[in-house]
Amino acid sequence: MSKKAFVFPGQGSQYVGMGQDLYTHFPEAKIIFDQAQEILGRDIAALCFQGPEEDLKKTENTQAGIFLTSVCLARFLAKKGYQPDFVAGHSLGEVTACYIAGAFDLVNALKIIKARGEFMAASFASDRSAMAAVLGMDSAKLKEVLTPYEHYPVVIANYNSPSQIVISGEKEGVRAASETLKEQGAKRVIPLPVSGAFHSPLMSSAASKFARYLEDIPFEDSKIPIILNRTAQPETKAQKLKENLSLQIKSPVFWVDSLHYLKNKVDFFIECGPGKVLTGLIKKTLSDTQIYSVSTLEDAQKLD
Repeated sequence: MSKKAFVFPGQGSQYVGMGQDLYTHFPEAKIIFDQAQEILGRDIAALCFQGPEEDLKKTENTQAGIFLTSVCLARFLAKKGYQPDFVAGHSLGEVTACYIAGAFDLVNALKIIKARGEFMAASFASDRSAMAAVLGMDSAKLKEVLTPYEHYPVVIANYNSPSQIVISGEKEGVRAASETLKEQGAKRVIPLPVSGAFHSPLMSSAASKFARYLEDIPFEDSKIPIILNRTAQPETKAQKLKENLSLQIKSPVFWVDSLHYLKNKVDFFIECGPGKVLTGLIKKTLSDTQIYSVSTLEDAQKLD
């Protein structure tokens, strides 16, 4: 029997129109989106399907929309008999992974997503925050180049692939570090269209508030191992999963290590959510690995 990992995307995968085909043609998706509207207090379906893009890009809307689209796709795949043996999610996608693995129910998942987005959006001024993707420089060299900028702070946020690492921090520091990185041999440094310095010490206040909020949310042991961003190791215990979700906000995403852990455990990956960002990162990280990208209802229907 083939073993599979479901992987769930994070911010940056959103696009106007995501999830609309599911809402229209998969009755369970309509129920999920309608329930989300009640809990979130806003018409998240309209934002996902019609935009405007500027509003969809806001952290609190982006996180909810990507989560809902990913969950609806996973639910559709479950109807087809596709159940993961492992799950992992990139940043926000880790909340999706926890929900799919059974760590909490949909109502609490939506409350978690709402609180996470609000705390992160309020943690540090968006106009003073920045993130950038660094292409073509290994992590050891990148760490060395960043040393003079640590006081801003500027840190490594995501180890996405061997050739793509994301930095995060105070805007002026990221700008200055980006110039130095290009001078020191990075092929490209690309500013990212995000509204916060995610996975950096600037998220510390968000992490503390989120930890206090999660104290009152019931968690259960997950039914499926979740490969955590912070450790690149599997976890199923409820208390550890709860502790992780708050710490994860201010910690690096060890995506490369997570993929290497899964490589010897599964026969193929399914990226479940809008876009194909994780599919691209998996292809850059692992050789001879089977990957399916399921970002629309049509993609899900084609999966045999």
